[in-house]
Parts: sequence; structure tokens; C-alpha cells
Amino acid sequence: MGDFKDLEEIAKTATEDFYALLGLTTFDAEDSVIKSAYRKASVKVHPDRNPDDAEAANKFIRLGIARDILLDAKLKIEYDRQRQRKREKTLQDELLDGKRRKMKEDLERRESEGFSNLKRKRPQEMGEAEKREMDIQRLAEDGKRRRKEHQEKLERQRQEEEASFMEPSPEAETRPQAPAPGQTAEIDRTVKVRFLREGDQAAWDKDKVSSMFAKYGAIDSMVMGKDKKLRIPGEKHKKTTATVFIVYTRLDHAHAAAVDGKTDWPSLESVNWASKEPEIKSPLNATFSAPSTPVATPNKTFRASFGGHGGIPGTPKFSFSPKTPSLEEVTMMRLKQAEKKRLEDQIRKQEAAEDADV
Repeated sequence: MGDFKDLEEIAKTATEDFYALLGLTTFDAEDSVIKSAYRKASVKVHPDRNPDDAEAANKFIRLGIARDILLDAKLKIEYDRQRQRKREKTLQDELLDGKRRKMKEDLERRESEGFSNLKRKRPQEMGEAEKREMDIQRLAEDGKRRRKEHQEKLERQRQEEEASFMEPSPEAETRPQAPAPGQTAEIDRTVKVRFLREGDQAAWDKDKVSSMFAKYGAIDSMVMGKDKKLRIPGEKHKKTTATVFIVYTRLDHAHAAAVDGKTDWPSLESVNWASKEPEIKSPLNATFSAPSTPVATPNKTFRASFGGHGGIPGTPKFSFSPKTPSLEEVTMMRLKQAEKKRLEDQIRKQEAAEDADV
């Protein structure tokens, strides 16, 4: 069944002339004639008889495919149908190209002749027919200019569509790009999830992925990329792959999704940061000068003030950089990393103990 499907696909898409390949001069040859033509042609190109021809094996295989398709009534009808469509399209293209070429030549000739005659005369010296001809030439030039501008616009749109991998959602377009004080930029809070469009995952949409990844924290927005054919490591053929960009409201939530997402959902192809992995460092810009450390309130800005202007003496003040995470987010991410390291150490110890028992 698999071989028939392969032959059916070849019959629908083949560009090679199987009749010419077998040396047949008519498309309604009987089966016996097709078999005889195949035997003669296959003897000539057989790899054993052509050891110096690197393409001999390929030619021999193509002859077998041509024979099998032309001997099967269903496959032959399919092949003849698509072959006739291609021949008709080629003829139409040639006729259309000829008409376009002639129209273009005629237009250029008329423009050349018309302008060479009309430019010598002033408008008041022209007759009605000449004025109409001049208007026609002007309109033709204007139309040519508009067509060129339209084609350039379509070409720019095509290039932009090819360059753009994602279709941005309306909420993504209306959100402000600059991060608020004490918050990280959206790209730093964005996780990229990729999965194959096969099995149950073929029907996955934004709602499904959102329900899966909401466990790690509040999601600000999601963008579903266009499905693309990608070559997956370990796979022979390209596979249809979906990509989702998840923007969390907090960096530590995005960190949890990036760390645990692939473990919690093994069927996913990958879970990574959309940009580089953010560094986990202190968000404090000022230097502490007091022994006690107050609890930092995220998303609020403090200015250093150790005396006067309402400041409380002995209480350290600091400010959040607009592109650094809050103290709470840094603490949660450090706890997450510590937990991960503890689990990894535990697993290594168990493996070492098992090896020692053996």
C-alpha cells in the first residue's frame, strides 16, 4: 500500500515525460508494447552493463517507475491528466507572454512616436485629436508609474512577511514597550515553547498552551507563531512545528517555566528563553550603610537619603534599575536554582550508591 501511495504521488507531481523515457511515441500504447519498451530500455541502462556511468542506477530506477505507472490504469489516468494540465499551462503562458510582449512593444512605439510628434508643438497649436492623444500618453505614463509603485509595495509586503516569523497579537501592539521601574523588559520575561504538530498536539492552540503554563505564574500575553517546517535533531525529514511566545508578568515566573517546562511536559520539543537567560543579580544600585536591610517593595522607586527631606536616619535607601528584576523575583529565582541543584546532587548520590552496591 505504501508503494502505491508513493507511485500515486509521483504520478500527480512528476515533471519527466515517461513516454519519452521509455521510447514510446503514443500515449495509448498497449501493455505489451509498454513492457517491451521497458525491457529494451532497461537493458541499455542496466548498471551491470554501464559500470562507468554513475547515473546508470538512477536511470534504471526511473525506468521502473515509468513502467509501473503506465501499466496501472488508475495511475496512468492521473499521470496523463496532470501532464496535460502542465502542457496546457505552458502553452497559455507562452501565448500570454507573446501578447504581453507585443502590447509592450506597441505601447513603447506609440509613446515614442507620439511624444516625438507632440513635444514639438505647443498646446494651442494642437488639434483635438492631438490633444486627446497627448492625454492618452499622459494617462499611460501615469498608469505605468502607479503599476510600478503597486508592484514595489507588494514586493515589500512579501519580504516583510518572509522576514516576520510571528503574527503579533493586538494586545502586544498596544502594550507600552518601556518597562516600568522595578520591572524587566518583556523580552526578558518571555519563554519560547516549541512543539510538533502531530497526534493530540495537532489541535493545540493558545488556550491549551496557556492552561499548561499558567501553573508557573500569571501570564501577561501570548503570541502564537506561524507553523513552520523545521528539521528536528534526530529526525530524517522536516516536521511541522508550532512556536508559542509566553510573556509572564514576573521574571521569576518565567524562570520557573523555563527551568521546569520541558520536565513537566516531555512531549514538548523545547522550552527556552526567547532571548538570552537573564542574570540573577541584586537589583540594588546604592551601597548599604546600615546593618539592617528593609524588605524591598517591587515596582517602587526609592532615592538614597540618609538625612533630611523626611528621610529616616539609619535606614538604607536604594533604587531599582528599570531593567533589573525586583528583590523578590531574584530571591525566588535563587531558591529555584538552589532546589534544582539539591535535586541534582541527590540524584548523583543515589546513582553513586547504586554503582557501589553493584
